[in-house]
Amino acid sequence: MPSSWQDRSPPEDKADVVVLGIAARGLAAAARRAGLRAVALDLFGDEDTRALAVETVALRRHPGFAIDPGELFAQLDIHAGHTLPVVLGTGFEHAPEIVGALAARYRLAGCGPDTLARLKEPAAFERLLADLDIAHPRLFHGTAPEGVWALEKQVGGAGGAHVRPATMARGEGWYLQEQVEGRSVSALFLGDARTARLLAFSEQWCASAEGTPFRYGGAAGPIRLDDGIARDVADALSRLVEASGLVGLASADLMVGEAGWSLLEINPRPGATLDIFDRPPLPPLLRLHLDACAGRLPELALLAPGEGVEARAAGVLYAPAAFDMRLDPLPDWVADRPRYGTRFDAGEPVCTVLAAGHDTIDARETLSRRMDHLWRALTTADRQAAE
Repeated sequence: MPSSWQDRSPPEDKADVVVLGIAARGLAAAARRAGLRAVALDLFGDEDTRALAVETVALRRHPGFAIDPGELFAQLDIHAGHTLPVVLGTGFEHAPEIVGALAARYRLAGCGPDTLARLKEPAAFERLLADLDIAHPRLFHGTAPEGVWALEKQVGGAGGAHVRPATMARGEGWYLQEQVEGRSVSALFLGDARTARLLAFSEQWCASAEGTPFRYGGAAGPIRLDDGIARDVADALSRLVEASGLVGLASADLMVGEAGWSLLEINPRPGATLDIFDRPPLPPLLRLHLDACAGRLPELALLAPGEGVEARAAGVLYAPAAFDMRLDPLPDWVADRPRYGTRFDAGEPVCTVLAAGHDTIDARETLSRRMDHLWRALTTADRQAAE
C-alpha cells in the first residue's frame, strides 16, 4: 500500500482503482465521490456503472450470479496489472481460494483469504465469537434440537435469498443457525487489523417472496441505538477485528431485541449501505476503506440522526413477473440502471431505488411509493412496446 492514497495523481486518461463484484455500481460511485477513477468489473454493466467508471467490463453470468474466475483473472490482467488497488464487493464470500489468488497476483485492498475464512466459515466464526464472548445465535450441525426455531443458510451466501426456516440442513455447503427475534440492524465500521471504528447504524428489511422469505429488501439510516448497546457493539467489533485481521470498510448484521443484541454475520467488504452513508457528513467512504487497509483509521464520531443529517433509504426492486426493460428514461432516483431491452425473469433484481427524508420512517415511505410507481411504469412501457 502507498503511504498516502490522497497523494495519487494519475494521468487523466488512466484509472487508479479497480472495483469488482456481482454488481459494482456502488463501488464505482464511491470511487467517483472519492476523486478516484475506477475500472468496474461486474455481471451487469448497468448504464450508471458505465457513466461512473472510466471503463466497465460486463463479465459472463453463471447460474446463481456466480463470477467466472478464469474470465475475471484475464480481465484483471488487462485492466489492473500489478499496480492498481483492487477492491472487492459482493460475490467472493464463499470462495477464499479465489480471494487468495487475487491477493497473490494483484494489489488487493481488503481482507485476505485467512480473514475471510475466519469470518465466513460458519463453524470457525462461531468458535471465534465464543472465544471473544460476543453474543451470537447457536449453530447446529445436521438437525436443530426439538422446539428450537432455526434457519438454513448457505455457506458464504449473500443477499438473504438462500435463507429459509428449516429443522434439517440439506447437506454439504449448508448449515443451521438459531433464529433470533428482534430488530434487524446493520453496523457500518472500519477495521485496520487491530481495532474498529464504528461509523453508523442502519435498519434492514426483507423483500419476502415465495421460497425466499429472507431475501434482502433494503436499508435505511442513520438510526440511533441505546448508548450502552452502541458501546458494546463498538467494543465487540474492535475485539473481532483484532482477532480476525479484518481491514477496510465492513458491516455487521445484528439482531437487537429487548434482551440485548446478537451478532449474526460479518460482511468483510464495502456493501449496500454505501448508497445511504457515502455522503456528507461522512468523508468519502472509499478513501476511508483504502486508508484503513493501509493501517490508518479516522477520528470520527458515530453518525446519528438529528439536525443536519438527512435520512436515506435504498431498496432493491425485484421483478414480480417477467418483463423487458422498455422504460426510457428511468427516474433519476433509480440506481443500477439496466440497459434498454434487458430481459428480466420473475424474481430477478431489476434496480436499486433511492429515497430521502427527515427521518427513516419518512424515507422508507417515499421509497415504497417510488417502488410502486416504478413497477407500474415498467410494466406499462413493456406492454406498450409489445403492442
